[in-house]
Amino acid sequence: MRLSYQTRQALGVTCIVALTVIALSVVYLAAQAHALLAESELRGRMLANATYQRAFTLVRSRESAAADLQADPGLRAILLSAIGFAENVTYATITDVRDQALVHSSPTLEGTPVPPQPSLEELLQGGPLTQLRGVWEQRSYEVTQPLLLGDERFGSIRIGVSTVLIWAGLKSALKPIAIVAAAAIVLATGVSWLMARRFLRPIHVLQSGIARLGQGEEDVRLDLPDEDFKDLGTSFNALSQSVSSIRSRLVEQARRAESVVERLEDAVAIVGPNGDVAFVNAAMKALLPALEPGAALATAVSEGHPCRVIVEQALAVRASRGPQIADLPGVGGEVGSQQQLMAHPIADQARGFVGVMLVARNVGALTQLQTMLRYSRKLSSLNRLLAGVAHEVKNPLNAMTIHLELLKQKLGKRAALAVAGGAGGSGSGLPEAPPADGLMSHVSIIGEEIRRLDHVVQGFLRFSRPEELQLEPVVIATLLQDIVDVVRPQAEQHGIVVETEAQRDVLIQVDRTMVRQALLNLALNAIDAMPSGGSLALRARPVEDQQVQVDVVDTGAGIQPEHLARIFDLYFTTREQGSGLGLSMVYRTVQLHDGTIEVESTPGRGTSFRLRLPRA
Repeated sequence: MRLSYQTRQALGVTCIVALTVIALSVVYLAAQAHALLAESELRGRMLANATYQRAFTLVRSRESAAADLQADPGLRAILLSAIGFAENVTYATITDVRDQALVHSSPTLEGTPVPPQPSLEELLQGGPLTQLRGVWEQRSYEVTQPLLLGDERFGSIRIGVSTVLIWAGLKSALKPIAIVAAAAIVLATGVSWLMARRFLRPIHVLQSGIARLGQGEEDVRLDLPDEDFKDLGTSFNALSQSVSSIRSRLVEQARRAESVVERLEDAVAIVGPNGDVAFVNAAMKALLPALEPGAALATAVSEGHPCRVIVEQALAVRASRGPQIADLPGVGGEVGSQQQLMAHPIADQARGFVGVMLVARNVGALTQLQTMLRYSRKLSSLNRLLAGVAHEVKNPLNAMTIHLELLKQKLGKRAALAVAGGAGGSGSGLPEAPPADGLMSHVSIIGEEIRRLDHVVQGFLRFSRPEELQLEPVVIATLLQDIVDVVRPQAEQHGIVVETEAQRDVLIQVDRTMVRQALLNLALNAIDAMPSGGSLALRARPVEDQQVQVDVVDTGAGIQPEHLARIFDLYFTTREQGSGLGLSMVYRTVQLHDGTIEVESTPGRGTSFRLRLPRA
């Protein structure tokens, strides 16, 4: 039989009181036992010391020790008086090293062996429970004192102490303790029962309120009359309101989930165990227009249709079926599509079968995706090929640069010889060479074009070469301040005010060197766009999806609308001295970190770059 909470509380309080009384009783009895044992040990020690003083003056040698002790009537009188000295002392004896009684309080036992008993002193050194157990066993213990002649022991004084009377004294003390304990337990039971009836009544009210909440009732409110439970009632009302709010949010989340499924590209339908359609998303409606919630699958889809066949199979065996590829006909004579069909059983929380979910996936779209993937791989191979070509082009450019320098040196020597020959007269008879200055100008032009071509090749190599990211947590505020320290001298020359705004505890998981170079490129471009002064702001803040948004905002000349779509293209630039690599490298760095970059610009008012990088 299940006990009520009120009964269980009363029994619990009664058990606590009973255990407390028992514990205190045990402590009290242990203290009493220790005191009685200590008193008995003290009396036995006094008798042993008195006997030792007498025996010490009698013994002359080891050989005559037994005769000396037995011949002394005073020693025998001391041992006989020990029995009456303390009611717990049961015997007193002097034994030799073989435990033979030389002198005994009972003369008839002299000459007989006296078995050794446990030491009373060791019992006192034990714990309270050990002492109680020793008293409860009602046995004899001994207080011993060795007899020495020089450094050699020839016998022992042994005083026997019994715990029978000590146990009797403890039993007499148990009676009032038992009476008090019984009275305390009865009183605790009555008081706890009354308190349970008094204080647990509001709990029953709370229990009924919780039951109403469990049944789905919303906004349950309780008005507890007891002043002591006013706060509890207020807390319950707040909890009820919170539960109602949570239930509303769950309903809203369910609607959102349904909305997400509704927007899936995969066609999804749920069919109950009896073949009725329970849910159809927009993609499935487009694939099977006759399939509506509440309709029967057998009437909405023709017999032999792949969707109907796979669903009926899953309903029959209550197990997954598929995937299988089927060519479904189009609607109204339109061209059909190739679909991958799958049917999965659905179970509730109690693992009960509630229906089958049909999923149809457009394999044609996957084929297009695979085509794009193959195309991407070809582009990657082409990129590696072009990088190799650029590398091969760089070697002849280096050779051409070296030979141009040699040609410059020879032309310079020829010009010097020509000057010297002109000063001494032209009597050599050699044909006159073209002027070296004209040749040098052509050589300089060729050198400049080679250097420009080499610069283009190097930029192409840097852009196309795969790099391994060294990801690490980076404090974005420190990184922005580092960039400000680098660009501040150039900004001050143009009258530009630079400011940063970032939280110290925000970290990004990036390659520090690459991201630093990307942000530095943006900052330098912003300074170049403000030759007459302005302001440059670098800001960072955490946003959703575990990302950090970094804004680089300037008040410069801005970017023309027709150029915005091309600013990240390789080699595109609007500056005379620009290489067209800076923003392309910025875009590549952001992509390598799975981030995004956006730009907004208004001519004459400024430009804003917005980067999103992964948060650490």
